[in-house]
Amino acid sequence: MNPTRRQFIQQSGVMLGAAGIAALQPRLLYGQEVLPADGAALAAKPTLVVIYLRGGADPVNALVPYSDPMYYRVRPTIGVPFESSDPENPAVLRIANDKRFGFHPAMKELANLYDAGLLAPIIATGSRHPTRSHFDAQDFMERAAPGIKTITEGWLNRYLTATAGSEERDLRSVSLQPVLPRSLRGQYPVLAVPTYGAEDVMRMFETLYGCDSEKEAISQLTQASDAEPTESSSEASQPSAEQHTRQRIVESGSEGIRKLRHLNAIMNRPGGEGYPNHHFGSQMRDIAKIIHADEGMEITAVDYGGWDHHAYQGGASGTMAKMLGVLSQSIGAFVDDLGPRMDRTMILVMTEFGRTVRENGTNGSDHGHGGFMLAVGGPVKGGRVYGKWTGLDRSRLYEGRDLPIYTDFRDVFAETLLGLYGFDADANRFFPGYDANERALGFMRGVRA
Repeated sequence: MNPTRRQFIQQSGVMLGAAGIAALQPRLLYGQEVLPADGAALAAKPTLVVIYLRGGADPVNALVPYSDPMYYRVRPTIGVPFESSDPENPAVLRIANDKRFGFHPAMKELANLYDAGLLAPIIATGSRHPTRSHFDAQDFMERAAPGIKTITEGWLNRYLTATAGSEERDLRSVSLQPVLPRSLRGQYPVLAVPTYGAEDVMRMFETLYGCDSEKEAISQLTQASDAEPTESSSEASQPSAEQHTRQRIVESGSEGIRKLRHLNAIMNRPGGEGYPNHHFGSQMRDIAKIIHADEGMEITAVDYGGWDHHAYQGGASGTMAKMLGVLSQSIGAFVDDLGPRMDRTMILVMTEFGRTVRENGTNGSDHGHGGFMLAVGGPVKGGRVYGKWTGLDRSRLYEGRDLPIYTDFRDVFAETLLGLYGFDADANRFFPGYDANERALGFMRGVRA
């Protein structure tokens, strides 16, 4: 069944709006105009891939504190075994240089990356705001402004705005999903590609409008927005502000379609073996293709949802184990795919909050507080666990039930931006009301020449 015009606008509007309309406005950071950076400074930038595990992924079964006797007391059914001869219920993957933790048995590829010095887990991290709401916690984290609802732009988009140059690369920032992650929403134009692919979007234009050119297609799409011209025929020689704006939308939309066709050609190139047969695996495969194309992609972000495991979470096997397996296999395949390019590529995995330490009555876990992050890549000082750990005794837990937060997520963001791009978050007043300099974890080695 062919889509209606309004359905098509809804499906493609984020892509065209983010890539076009935002480009019409002056760039501001906290109300002050940002001057373009030197175009040469944008050349050969490293790439940051941000993965958001939506729903509140459980840190305690991802990085298992098997040496803590409380772990098996509070998780009698969903705890990952310390030892096991049952292939259906495998044991934790113990870490040789850290006797406190082990990886979930589904995370073999990530455990191997840790052993190779390419992965750094960060424990007891997250937002210090007390909310247990998915929506607020995600907003606060992705905007890097806990509790401040007046900040509406994502932290990645703010970075792109603050470092924008006069000579931008077409694919400096791309998101391979139909709706931009919150972290990439803002003034800077970011191309978002629907899950059904760029080629299908082009085919929808042709089917829906019967257009012979991209500009004609965008023009017709603009006309479908129900806006009416206000000019009288006698004033036609002097275009109104509205007509001028509409024309700029047409032009910027046409530019967005040009970029979309270019991106589609890249993603249709051969390659990308070894990824799991899963939507998230496909996203990581296509991100690798863009990096291989040397198109200057600096920032990308993808969502992997479904981590809100209130029931039937499972332990060594089950729902969460399957999802951790997809995450681990996808990142492992990505690292293998990029090879030496990982020296200039970093993956940062995060989630809005953790889960309760004690399992609930439905073999799951509920909304918690402290979570975890994973940093992967050549710029990372991997092979060790970062962050403060005080155990699972109830007296050491937040409100007697959750992991505490000892590392604010903004500390991780600040170190990432400084280590990858030399961007000083504090000097640029990047985090409203927050200074991250004195809290460095030291998990970044920087980009190798």
